[in-house]
Amino acid sequence: MLRRIATRTVGFGVSLAAVALLAVACGGSTPAAGGGTTTTAAAATTTAAATTTTSAATGATVALKTASGTAGGTSGIWLTDQAGRTLYIYTADKGSTSACYGQCATNWPPLTATGPVTITGQFVSQSLVGSSPRTDGTTQVTYGGKPLYYFKGDTAPGDAKGQGLNNVWYILGPKANIMK
Repeated sequence: MLRRIATRTVGFGVSLAAVALLAVACGGSTPAAGGGTTTTAAAATTTAAATTTTSAATGATVALKTASGTAGGTSGIWLTDQAGRTLYIYTADKGSTSACYGQCATNWPPLTATGPVTITGQFVSQSLVGSSPRTDGTTQVTYGGKPLYYFKGDTAPGDAKGQGLNNVWYILGPKANIMK
């Protein structure tokens, strides 16, 4: 009889632990001092400027914006992410469908999102923001129907080392214009 009780108790304990783990992994939030909320680390993942991480946390808003000046020898206004990292388009893409997978996606990580995408800046239009499914099940952000990418060689906000690379990678202007 003692053995049966121990097995039931362990089973119940495992179930409670699983529920607690699921709550943390799903990004639950708890009240914090001052009336705000504290969000778990799993739900607060963001894209760092010097990494090639390209997806936002589940449900998090991805904020696009514009930068201006000279980038990769091209002057004007172009799209960046919220950290100021330059975004590119690949002219081999067909419409809003990405042609960049495997080693290409390692060097040119796609900008993906699991939540809303907003855009601010000069001459931009929220109506040009969209998305396209990728073969790996993620959703790639598009602007003007063009899938957006980062360049692995850009290491700091404002870098545009991929501009014009192989005559197929270009930064994108706020009117969805390819900047050559």
